[in-house]
Amino acid sequence: MKSLFKWIAIVFIGLIVLGIIATIQEKTDDKEALERLNKQTQSIKNCVETLGNGVHKDQSLSWKLDNCNASK
Repeated sequence: MKSLFKWIAIVFIGLIVLGIIATIQEKTDDKEALERLNKQTQSIKNCVETLGNGVHKDQSLSWKLDNCNASK
């Protein structure tokens, strides 16, 4: 019985660590996308804003920039 609890605890801690790593990676991606947005022309920024208000509002900023043909 102790062995079962030990394995459950190990899995739980592993999931927490994976969640933290995923959050850190997401913040890095967001920062890079914002820097990329700031380098774009006003027409690209307008395109990204338009996509952000429509059915694609849940897509990432990187996706919107790619679909507006923004430079990298």
